[in-house]
Amino acid sequence: MKKTKYYLITMLSVLFFHTALAQDAELLRDSIHYKGDENVDLLILTRDYHKLQQNETLNKVLDAFQADLQEIQVDLPAGKPFVIDYWHREKIEIQENTRIKSYQISREQGLEEKFLNQVNIHDADSGTEVIISFNDIKELLKADLSFIGESISKELPVKHRFLRSLEYQQDTSSRGLKLTQDRFTGYMDMLSLKAGVGANVFQNRLLTDISGEIGLHLNQKGILKDQFYISNNLLFSFDVDRSLVTNNFTNIGYRRNFSNQRDKPNWLGVEFGMLTKRSGDIFKPNTLRLGVNWEIGKNISVSPQLYFNGFFKQVSPGFRVGIGF
Repeated sequence: MKKTKYYLITMLSVLFFHTALAQDAELLRDSIHYKGDENVDLLILTRDYHKLQQNETLNKVLDAFQADLQEIQVDLPAGKPFVIDYWHREKIEIQENTRIKSYQISREQGLEEKFLNQVNIHDADSGTEVIISFNDIKELLKADLSFIGESISKELPVKHRFLRSLEYQQDTSSRGLKLTQDRFTGYMDMLSLKAGVGANVFQNRLLTDISGEIGLHLNQKGILKDQFYISNNLLFSFDVDRSLVTNNFTNIGYRRNFSNQRDKPNWLGVEFGMLTKRSGDIFKPNTLRLGVNWEIGKNISVSPQLYFNGFFKQVSPGFRVGIGF
């Protein structure tokens, strides 16, 4: 019993240690684009767009920015393009922009001149960034940014776990804003098929295996975050008389991607398996297996395991290194 507790504590330590190391600050974000008139263009990047409806943080940040802009407008470069970086309640930086002209090319509108000046507003508390493009500082001071933010918050679609790209324009009939584009971006939910080989250590024996897996990946804000899967491990070894011995485990499992970077996943999960084909004396009848599965690199995984021989009558540790393709 004491050994079982030791093995379980060791596996849980791997799980919690990995979780602590896996956090990173980079996040994909929902984008909300407001196409105003010829004077101001606004882009909101936020971790979760529906949270804009839960508080008035965005409006307060925009109001504070315009109030501070009134005080610093005399320091802006005269007759030259510029960029303002505004960190809410922290600092303001003004830099000259070396661009002479800027154009955007699209199939729908062809060649379109872009604004020369830009403001980048950062709010660390909410994880929101607002990018405002404009030409004339007087038009930016005159723009009702708070009204734009409030109108967008009222017209947001229902909450969804997929990454979203939204676009708004002025609605002349209601004097408000209307949603003109709503599309998903980033990864979608998907099925996966995987095969691989592995090397297992169990009771001082080396076992090789061929594995197959089918899984369902669930997307969370543009990143594949959760996976539920069924897998099969066919293990090979040789008996004392050099005859081939095969045993098979069928497993169900769950993995969680602890990375916030779409192209650098960091999967960790748990797996429960049952002996479905037995030969030789390596495993007892009705053997069960519990493992922690960690993908340490592309297509490489390690898995500390516990084998419960004979329906929990005896507990033995094991270890597997797998290579997928």
